[in-house]
Amino acid sequence: MDIFEAIAIEFPCRACGERYEITLNQVLLSQQMLHEGCPVPAHFATECPPPYYADLVGRELIEELRQTWQRLEEKARAAGGELILWSSQNRR
Repeated sequence: MDIFEAIAIEFPCRACGERYEITLNQVLLSQQMLHEGCPVPAHFATECPPPYYADLVGRELIEELRQTWQRLEEKARAAGGELILWSSQNRR
């Protein structure tokens, strides 16, 4: 499971009040783009994440979560199970 697609930060739009989500993968990609630059020429329309996502969560903290999640997955597999995310929608 890609935990970084399953975890998002939800924000209300300051203009209209609608809520939107930014996944941790989008944050990481935004950080990478700030560091390396976008490889697509500027005259092409792209769906690159806005660079302001980069400051939402520190890269070190995300990497700590990645390592911890991987260890948890390994332990669950070793016990014959699978690590899953459960939300309030999953509960009866």
